[in-house]
Amino acid sequence: MRKRDLTATGLIVLGLLLAGCAPAIAPTPASKPAAPSAKAPVAETPAAKPTAAPSKVGAPTPTPPSATPKPAGQEPRYGGTLYISNAADPANFDIVQENIFQTVALVVPCYSGIVQHDPLDQTRVIGDLAKRWDVSPDGMSYTFYLQENVKWQDGVAFTAEDVRYTLDLIRDPPRGIVSPNKALLASIQKVEASGKDTLKVSLKYPSASFLDNLGDGRLVMAPKHVFEAKGNMKRDVVGTGPYKFKSYVPGSTFSVVKNPDYFIEGRPYLDGITWYIIPDVGTRFAALRTHRIQLTPSNIQGLTPSQAEIIQKDKEASANITVVSYPSPSGQILWMNTTRPPWSDIRLRRAVDLTLDRQKVVKVAAEGMGRLGSYMPPGKWGLPEDELAKMPGFRYPKDADIAEAKRLVADAGYAQGLKVPTILREQPMPTQRSALAAKEQLAAIGIELTITFKDIANFLDLVYKRDFDIAFMGASAGMADPDQLFGQNFIPGVPRNFSGHDDQRVADLYKEQSQALDEAKRREIVLNIQRRLHEIVPFSALYWSIYQVGIWKEVRGLGEIVNFYNNMKFQNVWLAK
Repeated sequence: MRKRDLTATGLIVLGLLLAGCAPAIAPTPASKPAAPSAKAPVAETPAAKPTAAPSKVGAPTPTPPSATPKPAGQEPRYGGTLYISNAADPANFDIVQENIFQTVALVVPCYSGIVQHDPLDQTRVIGDLAKRWDVSPDGMSYTFYLQENVKWQDGVAFTAEDVRYTLDLIRDPPRGIVSPNKALLASIQKVEASGKDTLKVSLKYPSASFLDNLGDGRLVMAPKHVFEAKGNMKRDVVGTGPYKFKSYVPGSTFSVVKNPDYFIEGRPYLDGITWYIIPDVGTRFAALRTHRIQLTPSNIQGLTPSQAEIIQKDKEASANITVVSYPSPSGQILWMNTTRPPWSDIRLRRAVDLTLDRQKVVKVAAEGMGRLGSYMPPGKWGLPEDELAKMPGFRYPKDADIAEAKRLVADAGYAQGLKVPTILREQPMPTQRSALAAKEQLAAIGIELTITFKDIANFLDLVYKRDFDIAFMGASAGMADPDQLFGQNFIPGVPRNFSGHDDQRVADLYKEQSQALDEAKRREIVLNIQRRLHEIVPFSALYWSIYQVGIWKEVRGLGEIVNFYNNMKFQNVWLAK
């Protein structure tokens, strides 16, 4: 493995040479990565295997985790540090109140959930803190049997009361606590801890998505004693996961090390993980090509299409780096604040939605690596392609839509045009390019976006308080499930419904689909939610992302890359020679 002995200045120069972009801080580690130890690997199936549950309505039967894959002639090896890029500093460390990738990607390896999506097959739900569970025949209650003798990373014993406390905190937060994952637990009626290691969750109704929601990679358990003592975890990282917090240098690095008390015997394999905070997309690419980092995660962290093409066409680079592409349940959204004028006027919102040329946005902002869709990604839950093609705002040619948009702007009293303050996070493409493409298109109907860039903490503060006019911000979920995408982003009352719309029809349909166990019936309800959102247009979906990531071939055991939100703990990852 090549030594990571480039200086920060050298990395910046490489970034400029290879990509022609502005540099960002990417510091040199104090020493080269530790060599893997000679310690023998353990059996490949972790000790914590959920056993089969009674059959039930609408939720999968728990299954044992897949074994860590072993290439021919190789066994997983212990030791070494994995180096990853992160596009921005975290807003804070509070795992309960944050679900932005730049925060959760860093701290999730230190935490555990009750259950999780199998890293090798993310369609399956397997145990995490729960070693097994039972489900009542009517699907209305789940009893989870938790791992014994688990400790928080500050030495305090973990109990079922911590799980009860976390679930109640997320689903019914007190004043002052933001809970972006609240809707994932909307089906829960009551949570009861019985002794140290048993938890019973009673539901309001049988839910087809309950276990999938509970296994979302961001829905991890927080220590009751820390949260109660401090009121939040913005400055604390105390979990039960495979890694422990080591250090954070703003604008530089975030590091975790192996948790020697992790409850899965023999895990993790790595000594630690270090993320370099590298905002600039070109400098990140240079860091990957020069082996400074070994992995570029998803979202805005990954490769642009042109960067992926460079690697694939370069014989030396392609021999060392694998490029993986996958459609993601994350989309680019133009949010309009419906809680105040002028965006409380549906005529202006419709005018914006009509004018947007989504095909051009995909071409310009995503270099063609995007999928057109409604308020769900195309596919199982998305509006049919033929219906979408005829829909105002999506149909071609655009002449009729532009003419109608101009009429609506004039009717709303802005025939002379209007300037609209617009906020955007300080982050690289494609969000910036999406905003610039939309700005150019909306100028055609007299709407001028005046864009102001905000650091992530200030941006999130403004959008959560709905103190903005227009904002560009992605909508994302752990999987393309209506409970997750709608429940976290698009329905009334959830923190990430940044438009602030309170349409009762949408709320009612959301509850109806969440309780529908027949998939065909549920799909029709989900389609009707999207049709209703197109009527009230509280926000505009520009496109759904196709992500590309670069992985050095020595990185093994990563598993399935469908969405990094459900595969961020790296407990099975190891480094080959």
